[in-house]
Amino acid sequence: MAQPSPTRGLGPDSRLAEAARRLVTSRLADVRHEEDALAHALSMDGVHDMRVAIRRLRAALRVFRGLGDLRPLETEVKRLQDALGEVRDLHVQADWLHEAAREGKASRRAGYHALSAHVTAPLPTKEKALRRALKRWERRTVPALLDAVKHLEGPGRYGGRRVRAQLRRRLRALDGLMADYAEAPDALIAHEMRKTVKKLRYEAEIFRPAMRRKMQALLEALVPLQELLGELHDADVRMGLLESQSAEGTEAPRTAARELLKRVREERAEHAAHTARELQRWHAEKLVRGLRHLLD
Repeated sequence: MAQPSPTRGLGPDSRLAEAARRLVTSRLADVRHEEDALAHALSMDGVHDMRVAIRRLRAALRVFRGLGDLRPLETEVKRLQDALGEVRDLHVQADWLHEAAREGKASRRAGYHALSAHVTAPLPTKEKALRRALKRWERRTVPALLDAVKHLEGPGRYGGRRVRAQLRRRLRALDGLMADYAEAPDALIAHEMRKTVKKLRYEAEIFRPAMRRKMQALLEALVPLQELLGELHDADVRMGLLESQSAEGTEAPRTAARELLKRVREERAEHAAHTARELQRWHAEKLVRGLRHLLD
């Protein structure tokens, strides 16, 4: 995953409003860089990179919401994120099915290819919708963001108590989801936990220049957990997809879907076991409590 552009010259005593203006501008510049890469082709990597950059921009808008009228703009940014996500999801499934066909028996490849064609049939429509979203982004959202950044104002320090309290609240939410998952490890709770970890990660990146060691410790704990939860989520998405595909279409893609479903269920069980071990480590080492104390 590409790293956000560094923002130099900020420290814990920097004015929060000044840090906000610089960080939102930097995150916007990162998105625009990825936008340029998509001008000619909506490649799998390009869509992914822009989607990550958009998430980081949304995190900055969310964190600095109290310094200006950013909530409507966050909604506009999410519109583009959703359009990118719909294309990205189909890219991921197409790539996975292509790999499955390549690795599978020659006698089954026709069924795998038919399944892939059926799954990715909505892609042209989703890409057209993304192109429209990109035009709206360029014409409306970017100018509005640039104007809003100029007017961000408010009290506080970049590394102040209010900032640290915000991160501690996110950690408390994660702690609650971990406890819920320990009691009932279902896919919905795992998905919510994954979203919370991602938000916390991107917010920690925002405050790394102000609290470098503390944010680095937080990120070192979060990144492995995010990756495990991402793998678990991907398996859950594939299971849902293959379950539906095994009930529709012609015989060849249905057979391919049933065969792949067995494999994905086994992989999902492995991912769930790895995730459970990581969560047990967090519990045994009292990582959430330690990270919250780190932010006192």
